[in-house]
Amino acid sequence: MKQIATRLTALLLALVMTTTLALAANKSGYSDVPDKNWASQSIAQCKQYNLLQGIGNGKFGLGQKMTRAAYAAALCRLMGWKTVTPEKGSYTDNQDAKKWYYSAIETASAHDVFSGHSTTCRPNDAITREEMAAMTVRALGYSTLSGTVQDECPFTDVTTNPGYITLAWRMGLVTGMNAAAFAPKSDTTREQAAAVLLRAYNGLKAKVSVTSVSAAPSGAVPAESLTGTSGAVPLSPRAAVEQVYDAAVKAGKGGSVVINAVPAAQSVKGGKVGALRELTQDELSAYLNDSAVQKSRSNRFDSSYLLCKEKDGSTICVWYESEADIAEKTGLCALLGIKNVYVLK
Repeated sequence: MKQIATRLTALLLALVMTTTLALAANKSGYSDVPDKNWASQSIAQCKQYNLLQGIGNGKFGLGQKMTRAAYAAALCRLMGWKTVTPEKGSYTDNQDAKKWYYSAIETASAHDVFSGHSTTCRPNDAITREEMAAMTVRALGYSTLSGTVQDECPFTDVTTNPGYITLAWRMGLVTGMNAAAFAPKSDTTREQAAAVLLRAYNGLKAKVSVTSVSAAPSGAVPAESLTGTSGAVPLSPRAAVEQVYDAAVKAGKGGSVVINAVPAAQSVKGGKVGALRELTQDELSAYLNDSAVQKSRSNRFDSSYLLCKEKDGSTICVWYESEADIAEKTGLCALLGIKNVYVLK
């Protein structure tokens, strides 16, 4: 009996050691993800950066469907959002605060990750490729921009959310099944989600050289400034976000973009808009330090402006790029692969 017990102990130790060595040799840290799998590195890095964890028992869940709740939770970690836990859920199918995903869904909802046209969020449904692209772009803060690029979608099988898919594709977050097909309604696997999350993470962490200049360098693509009106209101952002996007696309990955941050003013009186006049930084500072000036920001253009009432009854409208505006547009350039941003002042 003693010999049998000794042999059984030896067999168990050998089994434990074999299993341990197999796991140690597996770079992803998960027993169901072989090193030769195309997503093994993405899965390992997602674990390292706490973007996406396994399903328990040392497994990642390779090949399993990614749920909408799990992806929402991953986006919350990606963006570093503070957790929101309201007493009542925002959706009819997210009312149980004891569910693991309750706070993740509410936090993502607070940041407009989900479509605003539904009373349900379908937390346990598999997320489609289209939904993953849309939710990721919304999380990154480019919902408005997506509405301006809908005609650029290269995939012929995309009929809904083309702007979101275009941006996700331009940012290198997603790829098509081939040059013409995206398979928007196909379910997303956990490893596919890991790849997208890691690309978004790397895009957010990408380094962009930002340099203030007095003249645009040769070879850099300028973001065109707009000059227009809406009725009697001047709409003349110096570097509207869609123009920065256009310049970045034209410049291509590794290219350079020029953002015009020279402030400009227009007068409005009697329904007539005067000519655009560029201001010095000292003149802009004087306006910004005037307590009577109304300061605002355009969500459409991601640019700042101010309104100042003059003694002659006219109103001065000044468009300028704040540091926050420039930082946001530089972030967009980083996601689009731009390496150099020149800020014209």
